Amino acid sequence: MHRFAKLALSFLLCSALVALQAGQSQHDRLIDRWRSSQVSPAGLSAVFEFHADNQLDSYSAVISDGKYRLVGTDTILFQSGRGDEKQEVEWDSQDRARIEDEAAGKSIELARLGKILDSKNPLAGEWSTTGEWNGGSYPARVLFYPDGRVVWITTVRAERGSYSAQSKNIRLEISGRPLVEGSFDVTEDRLTLPNPKGGTSSFERF
Repeated sequence: MHRFAKLALSFLLCSALVALQAGQSQHDRLIDRWRSSQVSPAGLSAVFEFHADNQLDSYSAVISDGKYRLVGTDTILFQSGRGDEKQEVEWDSQDRARIEDEAAGKSIELARLGKILDSKNPLAGEWSTTGEWNGGSYPARVLFYPDGRVVWITTVRAERGSYSAQSKNIRLEISGRPLVEGSFDVTEDRLTLPNPKGGTSSFERF
């Protein structure tokens, strides 16, 4: 009987450990930046950025996707429906640059966030800048991916909050906004969160 009790206890401990590891795995998969699959009528996307310390940043943002190609280090070609749009890049240092948009008569100031990723493609990485929306100017970021993708994120509203995730359940708390609580699912590139208005919301990793 004593041996059976020890085996049962060992089984329970192993089961608890497996459950804990599964919860941690789901938690670890959350840690990244996610954009809503749906865009509001005003053209805004919801963005969640989950951090390892159970803090999160929530944004309402205008997001635009495109393609780019850097020729040398001083010329950037943005792909559009009219073909490649050529713009010049002026470098103040490896961490500060300007994209000269001669057609619009303005320049886009860039300040690098983090370390340079590739000396052969110095634009690759994340930069802070400013963006425009509805006649106003807002803080923005631009992500130049090594594979030629570029994503512009203009943040119209930003909020800080916290979250907890255990097994398949998640709780999001952001001051001044409804509590989000319920089951969630995360795969390699997809995240499903409970919607405070009912149902679920889908997000994409980026």
